Amino acid sequence: MILKDEIDLKGREYEIHPSNVERDYVFGWILNGFFTVSDLKDQIFLKGGNALRKGYFDNTRYSKDLDFGLINDIDETHLLSEINKVCDYVGERAKIIFNKDETVIEEKFTASETPLPDLKVFEIKVYFQDFYGKKSTTTLKVGIDLTRFDKVLLPIQMVPLIHPYSDADDINCTIRCMKLEEIVATKLKCLLQRQHAPDMFDYAYAIKYMGGTLNTEEVVKTLVQKTIFGRNPHMLKKILINTSLAYFREYWNKSLICAKSIYFDVEEGISIFVQNIEKAFTLFPDNGYNDFAFFGPELRVPIMEAGRNQTLLEIVYKGEKRMVEPYSLKYLRRKDGLEREYFYVYKQSGGQSSPCVQSLVADNFQGITNTDIKFKPQFQIELCKSGELPENPYLFDPNRPQRPIRSFSNRSTSRSYGIKYSYKCSVCGKTFTRNSMTNSLNKHKNKNGYDCYGSYGIYQGAKH
Repeated sequence: MILKDEIDLKGREYEIHPSNVERDYVFGWILNGFFTVSDLKDQIFLKGGNALRKGYFDNTRYSKDLDFGLINDIDETHLLSEINKVCDYVGERAKIIFNKDETVIEEKFTASETPLPDLKVFEIKVYFQDFYGKKSTTTLKVGIDLTRFDKVLLPIQMVPLIHPYSDADDINCTIRCMKLEEIVATKLKCLLQRQHAPDMFDYAYAIKYMGGTLNTEEVVKTLVQKTIFGRNPHMLKKILINTSLAYFREYWNKSLICAKSIYFDVEEGISIFVQNIEKAFTLFPDNGYNDFAFFGPELRVPIMEAGRNQTLLEIVYKGEKRMVEPYSLKYLRRKDGLEREYFYVYKQSGGQSSPCVQSLVADNFQGITNTDIKFKPQFQIELCKSGELPENPYLFDPNRPQRPIRSFSNRSTSRSYGIKYSYKCSVCGKTFTRNSMTNSLNKHKNKNGYDCYGSYGIYQGAKH
């Protein structure tokens, strides 16, 4: 373990709190443990903000968690065993004292709360005693997220571990990281779905300090592959450039922890972002393909703001004024093959029908305005999934078999024995048994007890 004097020195040098330096130091040793002594060293890979700090940049912002990916699954008991192995290794070599009995492993999301379809993440909390000997008051936490069944598009990289401390020679090793271009593409994808200042900073920092070594063409192509805009990348560009900037300006200084020597203000970050997006997307011509199928920035910006603030939208749809609660944007395919985004709302008032769940399409909008009227969500707000391909992309049941031609005796037999048809809700995944082959569903609750707005099911099979 390095002495607390070095921690204090780094804190003063970077003008950050010493606890952030402590945590960063421990991150380095934990990574060394995972990629040298753990059975997981050839399976997991580092991604996110700490992949940039520990794998690619000598000095960038501090990230509060270690984010790992895993192509397959892992048993919780096995994972805990590997974490304890790493803690023992680090404790012996670096003299860091871990409180292993307090380690926590739990699922980060419920089925209805996950921001992406089928996302399975273990949230892990590992506690260690600070370097100042004040056990009663300063036990610090290391946060680790492990995404199982993670999907990557570019090859995983082997890179030297970056550890800017005096014991760097003792910790020398290589670590498995998501490729830099895919990390940067992921940061851009996140900007479609949330206004998170660290994402903007990471993107602008990569452009500012990597110069010509970052393959921006590969970044953009990877981004397009990760979204619904494969046939119309120019629409993706328009949405990114016109994203709301107010949140970045409000939270830039509040959410960034980095050395003053590499800090740049929000206006410079925004300028780098806009200029580079304009340049990077020049390889995609504006073909106007299916513009009508997407919610462009003039609609998307107020929709995302309303979802973030839980406020009503006043819209004009098919010539009628309506007050709606925003819930999700989903890219779905009709039976005739047409693909487009659908905006799911709960209409409180207006229009010709009583209050109900509705799915709206972009080309029927004549107006949209944010209001200050708060609403209490009746369903899970899923706008953070916008731009992602849903688990079930169909507005119909593609697996539904053709009805067999039956004789009168066969129909009688079927009714006598009672064929039961199974359907899974396209939104919450709950399974329903029907007496006839119809995929329409009545109002129901999801597995977590919340009202579900799913109105059709996916055919699963039949039993006699």
